[in-house]
Amino acid sequence: MRIIHRYIWQEFILQFFICSFGFMVLGIGKIIFDYNDMFIGYRMTAQLMGYLVLNQLPVLWMDVLPAACLFGIILSLGRLLREREFEVFRICGASLMRTVGSIFVGVTVFCVGAFFWNDRVVPAANHRFQKEVQRLQMQDNLPLLKENVVIKAPENRFIFLKHVYHKEGTIGGVLIIEAGQSGQWPRIITAESGTLKKGIWILRNGVIHETDDTGAIISEVRYDEMELKMVKNFIEILGEDKSPSAMTSRELWKHYEMSVQSGLNSPVYAVYYHQKFADPLISLVLAFVAVPLTICTGRNSRWLGLVYCFLIIMAYYTMQVVGRTMGANGVLIPWLAAWIPHLVFLVLGVLLMIGIEHRGGSG
Repeated sequence: MRIIHRYIWQEFILQFFICSFGFMVLGIGKIIFDYNDMFIGYRMTAQLMGYLVLNQLPVLWMDVLPAACLFGIILSLGRLLREREFEVFRICGASLMRTVGSIFVGVTVFCVGAFFWNDRVVPAANHRFQKEVQRLQMQDNLPLLKENVVIKAPENRFIFLKHVYHKEGTIGGVLIIEAGQSGQWPRIITAESGTLKKGIWILRNGVIHETDDTGAIISEVRYDEMELKMVKNFIEILGEDKSPSAMTSRELWKHYEMSVQSGLNSPVYAVYYHQKFADPLISLVLAFVAVPLTICTGRNSRWLGLVYCFLIIMAYYTMQVVGRTMGANGVLIPWLAAWIPHLVFLVLGVLLMIGIEHRGGSG
């Protein structure tokens, strides 16, 4: 069996590398196409463009790995079936799982490596990419600010913006809380609209609320226009903020616990936390589906296999996106939102494997 395992593994790994290379090339092309406006709009140098693309490769590889494993299994086993080599292997009387055991062992090793890759390399690369994009956005008068999000700014300030009009370069529904010294109640500044110019916020049609030691408002001063000095470089405000995709599993769990303690109980961090463990196993789960499905199609598996590949990938990632969205909105519990596509396809794969074993043939 050792010779058979080695032979099947060599056939699989060849197809795997060919598919990986092809998908990576397509993925890089898609990255350049998706950020085409930004690359041209900011007149990037080739060096900077290469830096941004390079920092998108780690997350791209996490998408390519399952697809390459799936295509590699279907194409390699499909060739063995068409040339009747697989029938020879099964004559030995070994079970299907034992015959293709080298593939499952190899894919499992891939999954272990993918976990550390996804938890260490991908978040760091995503954070570098996001910081560089923010730096480019901040070259304009209006930086990359978000609507309906509280931002912690230097000098104990908290900023909330109801509207951000990037095309017009203005903001609306401004709320700024200046916490001041320890023990003092904050000063609250509101404004209907405003613009940003080189570290100066020009606020219009607003009110300044002053509070006493008990938190009661003691004065309200209305203004038509006021200039508020902020930071010159908005990296100080946004540069260290991380999206869930730029966090490690430890950081995600910490943020989730903080959200629960604060009463916000935002499930999005819990969903991404569970996906840190679920996503690296996609390749192994799909292997359980790909092996029996390829054998079911028999010697006609070349074109049917490719069709099955696309259908499986579309179904899997559709379930993943829907599950993540439902989990982030509290419709599903976080662990189920992250693991539901794995459970569905794993059950499907196991049932197909059992069916093939009972049939005792290779199609």
